[in-house]
Amino acid sequence: YDGYFQPTEGICNLTIDHYDGGYQVGKYLKDMGHKRVLCISDNFSCMDLERMKGCAAAMGEGAVDFMQIPVEKRERMIFYGEKEREIKGHTAVFAVSDFYAVEFIHYLQERGIRVPEEISVAGFDDSTLCHYCFPSLTTVRQDPQERAQRAITILKNLKEGKQESMTVKLPVFLVKRKSVKKR
Repeated sequence: YDGYFQPTEGICNLTIDHYDGGYQVGKYLKDMGHKRVLCISDNFSCMDLERMKGCAAAMGEGAVDFMQIPVEKRERMIFYGEKEREIKGHTAVFAVSDFYAVEFIHYLQERGIRVPEEISVAGFDDSTLCHYCFPSLTTVRQDPQERAQRAITILKNLKEGKQESMTVKLPVFLVKRKSVKKR
């Protein structure tokens, strides 16, 4: 389930299309007139890297910057303060998770920076957090119920010898809400 395994007998990699999700965000931001986008993540590997690469591919060369943020909240808040001028040089921020996106929106609002009027923000996962922040978060939706059902079916088939090792990549969909504004 979201593994990054080499093809191995008896193992199925069940994942979502992280790259395409990032691409959808990047394309939407570009279509909305954004020219400088900042991608934030606490690492540059696996699914986070795929999401950021997708965003960069859609935006085009030189339009996306990447910033690795600290894992611990206290250090993240200090980091954002130290990097605020650099952050404000972008019209949009793509956080590779809804958690980081919602937290970032709160950080900006506490400093009087208006979202989306001054900086648009997008996330990834379509978690319940998206509905509890203001403005509501533009994000990438994955279908956890479909993933769970596919996982059960694949496990049953593997157990019964009806299925071989494989990779299953499920689609994702952009959900446009109020945290992104046209430039």
